[in-house]
Amino acid sequence: MKRNSKENTMRTSIKKLLAAGAAGAMLFSLAACGNDSASSDDSVPVTIRFNWWGSDTRAKAQEKVIDAFEKANPNIKVETETSNYDDYMTKLSTSAAAGDLPDVMTMIDPFMNDYMDNGSLLDLNEVSDNLDLSKFSDDTFSGATGDNGEKYGVSMGVSGHGMIINTKVFEKYGVEVPNDETWSWDDFENAAKQISEKSGGEAVGYTLDMTEQMANLWVRQHDEAFGTKGDQAVAFKANTLADFFTMEKKWIDEGATNTADQAQELFAAGNAPEQQLISQDKAGMSVISMNQLSQFEQAAGHELKPVLWPGESQAKDRGGWTKQGTFVSISANTEHKEAAAKLVDFLVNNEEAAKIMGLDRGVPANPDMAKAIEGQLSESDKRFSDWVAKSQKVNTQAFIPLNPGAATVITDSYGRAHESVMFGKASPADAAKTFKSEMDQAVTK
Repeated sequence: MKRNSKENTMRTSIKKLLAAGAAGAMLFSLAACGNDSASSDDSVPVTIRFNWWGSDTRAKAQEKVIDAFEKANPNIKVETETSNYDDYMTKLSTSAAAGDLPDVMTMIDPFMNDYMDNGSLLDLNEVSDNLDLSKFSDDTFSGATGDNGEKYGVSMGVSGHGMIINTKVFEKYGVEVPNDETWSWDDFENAAKQISEKSGGEAVGYTLDMTEQMANLWVRQHDEAFGTKGDQAVAFKANTLADFFTMEKKWIDEGATNTADQAQELFAAGNAPEQQLISQDKAGMSVISMNQLSQFEQAAGHELKPVLWPGESQAKDRGGWTKQGTFVSISANTEHKEAAAKLVDFLVNNEEAAKIMGLDRGVPANPDMAKAIEGQLSESDKRFSDWVAKSQKVNTQAFIPLNPGAATVITDSYGRAHESVMFGKASPADAAKTFKSEMDQAVTK
């Protein structure tokens, strides 16, 4: 069945559900894993399920791809379901616990590690007759590779989180746009404060990021990481994060950003581009998942400028990153391996599909597909693609994956710690220590 995205972005804890998913996968691991009889004959109609997360814009494009796939494969019908990210991950965990994962699903590291470890996902090497992975470089499987070379997902695109600047807001209030190749955190703060002050309250310099993305950048700039480095499973110091919390709280107190109440309200509303202050010319700078740039520009009605993170040229190490944005995987329990593999192959190797999806999930990881869509890229798409290329050129650190156990708690744990500081309920030092402790306690070997 096909239905539109839901609008509910409340934080959800998936740790217990993932644990249940592991148990469920154990119970159902023998169920139909090798049963290809329903799909071995192309003349026998089969139905497979494909679930993903994303916006209404993505859903509409993805449904067009499914229509094209069904036209090319008339004996394969695809039932689809989509929802926002939080709801999707919760439902996926519940489905894993019941041994009822969809045949094909989108995944993201590091959350997919639990599904890899508990046997929920199919090694795509097993379906090479129907899924061509030859065009994908080894690094595109980073985060989706098993200990023995298993491939549990194939990348649908390269993206990353980054900052965008609304130059129209800067110009309106007479604030100089910083040079993103050299700007410092002080430069960022000064620009934000100027916009807030000169606008007389009509705009803010920066919209507060309620996720862990900017904090992760900060610790990476200090040669640390929320993820694993060397023998440290959670490789950051609490006092490093406390410094970031202190800086962010200063931005709020001095009016450089919107209030914590306003930021939380926007986050709870789903972070839809059209709801964001930067898209309404009421903010100068904001952090986004950069593959959403075209949606933000469409909502704003004009160009927005993707830039490198502040503080990079002064940091111990550059903290910015690009990564495989979304993987597509197959359930180990699917009764229709061939049909599922054909769908995945169509999603990542078919030019028609690539042209329909464009850069929605990032720059296609298959270089042939990236080349195939070059001619149709809008100016907005080109800005995103250029940002990816520039970031890959200057960034000196690879993306550092989270420990699988820590990955299950980071969203909730960071959210609590961050909000406690922003709302003045905890000191930066105490909140950072609590977050570090919760991450350490969640570590799995």
